[in-house]
Amino acid sequence: MVRKLVLVSSPFKREGWYPEVLAGMQMGPEAAESMTQSPLYDLYPHANWRALITKLSDLLRRGYDWSKDVEALKPQTMLVYADADAVRMAHIVEFFGLLGGGKRDAGLDGTGRPESWLAIVPGETHYDVGSSPKLTAVVEPFLDAPMPENQRSDR
Repeated sequence: MVRKLVLVSSPFKREGWYPEVLAGMQMGPEAAESMTQSPLYDLYPHANWRALITKLSDLLRRGYDWSKDVEALKPQTMLVYADADAVRMAHIVEFFGLLGGGKRDAGLDGTGRPESWLAIVPGETHYDVGSSPKLTAVVEPFLDAPMPENQRSDR
């Protein structure tokens, strides 16, 4: 159903976050007031902010490891991160590897290029990359590119 997938600033397991980010995820409902200055608050002006932060806090404390699911992904996938992301750079490289990237040189003719794409958006953080105009500039070429031969539905 999905031919192309773009994931922005997403780890595939909980340990992909930097330790200080994981520590910050231990927040509770009391964090709602201190987070009213965050970009997230601006996105949810009509929500019950305290209830949202409580649910988000519960979700962020749960462990997860989607390694097997990543390896089984069928759509062509693009990973996008900020150069100052909250996701560890080593984790980003590992994620790209699970998608088949970073295994070999693409070669002069590009035939060894993986189907998945990786982009690092310069001058952004995990907290602002989603609203950056640079994100569109990075993602559009991926979405506009022809599908890889082995994924075309017109055959």
